Amino acid sequence: MESRFRANHQLFKFLGLCYFLLIFGFVIYRSNISWDTHFKRSTKNILLRLSSSPEPQQYYVKTSKCQIPYVDPFNAEVMKIYKPQTLVKCSNETDLIRTEYNEKIRRHVLHIDDKVALKLLNFTDEEYNCFYQEIEYGNNADNYDNLKARKYFTNGYQVPQHVEGIIVECQMAEDPEVVLQKDAFMFIQHRPLPKELKKPRGPRKPSVIMYGIDSLSRINIRRTMPKVFKYLQGPGWYEMQGYNKVADNSFPNILAILSGYSEGTAKQQVCDTNKAGCLDEMPMIWKYFKNASYLTGYAEDESGSNHFNYLKPGFSKKPMDYYFRPLLTALESEMDVYRLPEHDYMRYCLGRRMANRYIYDYGLQFTQRFVHERPIWGMFWSNHFSHDDPFMPSAMQDIVLGDLLDFHEDGDFEEMIMIFFADHGTRFGRLTWLKEGFLEERLPMMFIYLPPWFRDSYPSFAQALELNQHRLSSNFDLHNTLKHIVEIGGTPDGPNLPRSFDCPTCQSLFYPLPEDRTCSQAGIEEHWCTCQPYRTLKRQAWVEYIADSVIDRMNEYFVHKNLSDLCSNLTLGYIHKAEIKSDPNIEWHEELKEVETAVYRIKFKVEQNSADFQATVVYNNSTQEAEVNVEKISRTNTYKEDSTCIDDKLAKLYCICFSDLKSD
Repeated sequence: MESRFRANHQLFKFLGLCYFLLIFGFVIYRSNISWDTHFKRSTKNILLRLSSSPEPQQYYVKTSKCQIPYVDPFNAEVMKIYKPQTLVKCSNETDLIRTEYNEKIRRHVLHIDDKVALKLLNFTDEEYNCFYQEIEYGNNADNYDNLKARKYFTNGYQVPQHVEGIIVECQMAEDPEVVLQKDAFMFIQHRPLPKELKKPRGPRKPSVIMYGIDSLSRINIRRTMPKVFKYLQGPGWYEMQGYNKVADNSFPNILAILSGYSEGTAKQQVCDTNKAGCLDEMPMIWKYFKNASYLTGYAEDESGSNHFNYLKPGFSKKPMDYYFRPLLTALESEMDVYRLPEHDYMRYCLGRRMANRYIYDYGLQFTQRFVHERPIWGMFWSNHFSHDDPFMPSAMQDIVLGDLLDFHEDGDFEEMIMIFFADHGTRFGRLTWLKEGFLEERLPMMFIYLPPWFRDSYPSFAQALELNQHRLSSNFDLHNTLKHIVEIGGTPDGPNLPRSFDCPTCQSLFYPLPEDRTCSQAGIEEHWCTCQPYRTLKRQAWVEYIADSVIDRMNEYFVHKNLSDLCSNLTLGYIHKAEIKSDPNIEWHEELKEVETAVYRIKFKVEQNSADFQATVVYNNSTQEAEVNVEKISRTNTYKEDSTCIDDKLAKLYCICFSDLKSD
């Protein structure tokens, strides 16, 4: 009986186990089907998301009062002329002399590479000597006096702390005329921390570094520097896609950023920037930073074309703590100069290095030396590789990216706000003749980086910058933003700094810009405004009248400026293009009706030296009178050989000197 019960019990256990396994298997089977289906559906959704490309961008800005169309940087029209450039090196030799900064002793050290020397000596046992000459600052803040006496040195030499720049040379001992290698080095020397900064009080002060490239639009950086552009899409970066220039060329655009004034208003309110001593008096932004205990620095290449010296008097006093121009004039005088054959205006190489390398290396040194110790402001600007050829930046993109990565690897971005920007886009040449040439010229690139601590401390500022990326902004807004940064690091009860004088309706970019903002509210005149569309006119009768009226105003300008004895009267050659300002709400297919008074944009050529111009003009068809500010007319081809008889920076754009007239 007991054995039979055990047998039945075992049978029941076996059947129960089978039933359990059957149910469990069924559940697993259904579960697998469900999971498999879910997995397949999820995978399908992911693949769909990956394969579906985002809708192409149509506008940089699209608000109720401003529509700036997005430009495909690789459209069919531009690709017919776009040719990526190859980097031209200034030297293929390995450095015989190199420098390093020793953090422990806070000194720059010179090293001589014996292996390189042996190679330069053709592997002989000839003796050689190396010496340097210190660059001596002159009495004038903008130049150097001469080079000091030779100072011979050996490997491991510690550069004295007062030395800011040197020319080095290694020569054969037996025949000093045989130069093994010549080079130049600039030094940012350490400064002890002031007493007031050893125990900082009040809010943390963000440093500001402004990295500038001449003549580079937001369209062209996407085209020529895609690697750099990709880097600038990273966390903490904000692109001001509605940033619109406020003037024609470099100086007035940079002046608006640094002082908040236009040239004309500065002349009325402060001083004439064409007269000696004025630039020393101007309320430049670095003065506000310096008053807030910031250390200041500035460097720019191409001494004849830089912001404060091209047909300007420059500075009579040293404007910043670290000011590169005297060192630059020494480099241009003492080192071998190489210019690219097709661009013979700008100096490309100064000795063994590209001109811009001295500038950006100076900025990198300045940042590395101080940004982790104290607040700094610095602006470092290059003209030479982008001013004359809109496609040359393509050859420089790896170097520029390397600069940004150097800042990143050194941890500098943890401390500083960076403004990566341009003054304007391409102003003359091939790009200006494209359909989007108007936008290429008027929309300079502008990227702003905020460090993590700043975004955490001031989330509303970061949110405003995020919003303002797609709203209309200008140089005057950037000026106000820089002053806002100065205020952030000040005492809570400190005075508010004066905002940009020329644009009372402009503001800091750390506050939301109005959605319905217009160009006039951003301090942007009609000729530079990209907010409203223009429609192309067919060859209607009044187009030539408009062009003739504009040329009449230009000839009257020469009389008013007492230049008619030097500058030829201009006559119309032909009209490239004429457009009329339209309302964004008007459909493009609607028939254009003649109106009495309208705003026109006209691009034309004069007979004298085939000079090309673009004017924005208010024209009355009844009276046949044109309202146009001659000094706001754009010159759209090069003029350096047309106006050698005058030095007036603005008039040079329009004057065709009798002495420079070319025969047909």
